[in-house]
Amino acid sequence: MRIRAIAASLVLLVGMSSSIAAPSPKAGAACTKLGMTQNFQSKKFTCVKSGSKRVWDKGTPIKSALPSPTPTTTPSPTNPKGKIYSVQMAKAHLPVAPANGYDDYRCFLLDPKVTEDSIIQSIEFIPQRKNYVHHAIIFRVSEANLQEAKTLDASGTGWPCFGGSGLGGMFSSFVTSPWISAWAPGRGKDLPPSGYGIPFNKDEQFVLQVHYNLLAATGGKIETDQSKIVIEAVPVADATVKPLNIELFAAPVELACPEGVTGPLCDRTEAVKDLSKRTKGGAELELLGIAAMCGKNPFFPQPDVVTKCDQKVRSNYTIVTAAPHMHLLGRKLKMTLNPGTSREQVIINVEKYDFDDQSPIPLKTPLEVKSGDVIRIECTHDPKVRQLIPSLKNLPPRYVTWGEGSSDEMCLGILSVSRG
Repeated sequence: MRIRAIAASLVLLVGMSSSIAAPSPKAGAACTKLGMTQNFQSKKFTCVKSGSKRVWDKGTPIKSALPSPTPTTTPSPTNPKGKIYSVQMAKAHLPVAPANGYDDYRCFLLDPKVTEDSIIQSIEFIPQRKNYVHHAIIFRVSEANLQEAKTLDASGTGWPCFGGSGLGGMFSSFVTSPWISAWAPGRGKDLPPSGYGIPFNKDEQFVLQVHYNLLAATGGKIETDQSKIVIEAVPVADATVKPLNIELFAAPVELACPEGVTGPLCDRTEAVKDLSKRTKGGAELELLGIAAMCGKNPFFPQPDVVTKCDQKVRSNYTIVTAAPHMHLLGRKLKMTLNPGTSREQVIINVEKYDFDDQSPIPLKTPLEVKSGDVIRIECTHDPKVRQLIPSLKNLPPRYVTWGEGSSDEMCLGILSVSRG
């Protein structure tokens, strides 16, 4: 598995915790995507076209919403051999945003008490507070990260997190605690691609990351949340679907301060020292390892808003889904099989990256990959956005590199693959 090759190059890594603030909509102010909506101060704003511009409309009042009722009955499995497992957050959480912010990113450890090795065939997140649960991500926590998760959630009230679960190493956690599902308003039950399922072993658990957007709270009233997860799983012995595994492809990130922006941390050496201090020294080895893995000179990095890396595939497999992962400055991500050859095929091409929607994208046709093939990952970032994001614009300007925090960046492609 590619993670072993990556891990051999890197000594990782770092936990993380941070939160960001979302820009608030204002009637007539510019917005990015037609039809997108955002709740603010008890109104729902919609991005509309005005002449040649995209702007927020005047907003419509939001009627008071009651918490979603907790189902009183357990649904029946759709598969005769399937079992339903339901698990709720151990304790109710009262969302609190950091200073100058409106968003609370929080992770919780949930034990569905699965009694035998299984394959998940459906998974559903049921929010208690639909009005200000902005989105949720569900990670499968294997034995490798379980004790760490138990320590972080010893009180049952969760821990702050951003971008991922905050468990294990930056790369390894995507394999040992992979992202398996995501929820956003309007989304219901999550189903893997037909013919495939998500492995879930006995005694494994979930980490549930919830993003609370406190600006969307009805009437500004913040109440506790105790959301839940419901899955249907079939014992491995009875499963007729193929399990999915994870392959990772990364590229270094080197973003200089924009023209006209200055400060001590705009010097890369000082920025890396600061990153190393935050990560207890692991970050410097990590930066060197990623550069070396991608065939770049790790001691003379070149800043660029576009980064790419070609990596050779080491085994045969079939790509079923692909997911992008960057942080707040990410704008585009593309993955290509055998670039520049007659066998070139685009795996995934995300032209408008959305940090809040990093769900795996099923390929229209699963893609066969052979040992010796090359996969390229290419990312585009915009460092100027840093001066616009409320939670980042008040931080000292800095040279941005790969890192786990919200003020750092990534360029990572996550492939779900089937072997054999």
